[in-house]
Amino acid sequence: MMKNILSIFLLLIIGFKAYSQKVEYSTAEKTFQRSFSKVIAQTAKGFYVIKSQLAFNNKQEQIRLRDNRVEISYFENNMVVKYSVPMTFPNNDAEIQDIQFLEDSLYVFYSIANKANNRNELFAQRINLENGTFIGQAKLIDAIEFDKRRNKGMFYIKKSKNQKLITSMYKQSSADDEKLSINIKVMDSTFHTIYEKKYKTDTYDGVLLLNDFKLSNDTTVYFLTSIDLEKKMLRDRKYTLNISKSSSDKLQYIPLSLDKYFIKDIKMELDYINKNIVFAGFYSEMNSFSSAGIFYARLNFIDLKLKMFSESFKAKFLTEFNTERTINRGTELINYFVDKIILRTDGGVILVSESNYVTESTNYNSYYQLYTTSYTYHYDNILLFSINTDGKIHWESIIRKNQVSEDDAAFYSSYILSLDVDQIHVIYNKYIRKATDIISCSINNKGETTEKILVKENDNILMMPGGGKQISADQLIVPCIQKNKSNFMRISF
Repeated sequence: MMKNILSIFLLLIIGFKAYSQKVEYSTAEKTFQRSFSKVIAQTAKGFYVIKSQLAFNNKQEQIRLRDNRVEISYFENNMVVKYSVPMTFPNNDAEIQDIQFLEDSLYVFYSIANKANNRNELFAQRINLENGTFIGQAKLIDAIEFDKRRNKGMFYIKKSKNQKLITSMYKQSSADDEKLSINIKVMDSTFHTIYEKKYKTDTYDGVLLLNDFKLSNDTTVYFLTSIDLEKKMLRDRKYTLNISKSSSDKLQYIPLSLDKYFIKDIKMELDYINKNIVFAGFYSEMNSFSSAGIFYARLNFIDLKLKMFSESFKAKFLTEFNTERTINRGTELINYFVDKIILRTDGGVILVSESNYVTESTNYNSYYQLYTTSYTYHYDNILLFSINTDGKIHWESIIRKNQVSEDDAAFYSSYILSLDVDQIHVIYNKYIRKATDIISCSINNKGETTEKILVKENDNILMMPGGGKQISADQLIVPCIQKNKSNFMRISF
């Protein structure tokens, strides 16, 4: 049910409803202060939270357990915590890869480097929903053999929309020529293997990038790859859709390319209503790091017919960025990356993008006689594009923000989305500091924007957008810091 809420934006409903937004708080905790928190799952009766003393890896949901304290908590719908218990694993070197529901069971997926057997092992452990403890023994579900340099590799985990299937995928270098192979394993909800494939490639580690991947309800795995040669002006990244099926030992390859332009950044979604794989992103006229317009494509599930479209940014739209750094005579934007695409019921999409980059500075401390490096995170404007099925931009919307923080893993930066039938709500901290206004920006199905202050600065709240989750059609749960104590806020629309 939640997947449908998060993947379908009902563009065709006409009208703009005035929503009154409400914010409620749980009781601030007295211990485990200023932890990083993430809402991981919900049921009809409440929601589950993971808390960590170290920041999450925002790209892969990973949590390192060494020198860290990790807890799982359950909150009932009245925002009262029912339990909060430490998570303990057989080995302190374990890393949590993901935590998610499969059908009615909640599992934690974690990896442990087995040095005796020279491999990195992936385990699935079921969690007791009533008290947060583990049930039974962990199940070994996959493993990566160490390469020559004893790299342990990384697992990518994805479940199907119906929650009945799960896949693990990883890249591994060959012991002979160090060329990569891609390993895919598809399992049912009890972790019995449905099929397992190993596909050899002609590229090397660090060159072949995994950009996105999906597991369909029929066990097909779709994964999007590109080539990165670490050349600043690299023009063609050679985006390719790879299709893995149980019935074949060979991958199907479908190149994604434009005749005159260079695709910069794309995401994909499985559109079960219109029976398509849908892609959307940006393209450039000159390189692979700036954006001159939008790219849209769709591939039919059945006949695998591909249709691709592109449209340049309008001159009027580009004048909104006169104060920002642009290139190619002001026609291409820099530092904007695709976060996600939201499916429309008619087959079009909403593309959501944000400007972000990191700067670093190194200084010498003469007292301690060592160098220290500081990282500054910049998270700026959010762009939304509504794209029709013919690839034309229906509307675009700009949400202005300027978030700057140092050495905090950017966990308080960026934004969180809430989707309902005819609006998108974007929630974010105005500034990254202990007390800040929290802004709510609502965009209707015509691209019209309404902005309001959801929480005022004197309430002393700092939100953690990356740890939040939409738990129902009209509610978000978001962790926050309230007067230096960990807390949670529920936003109702």
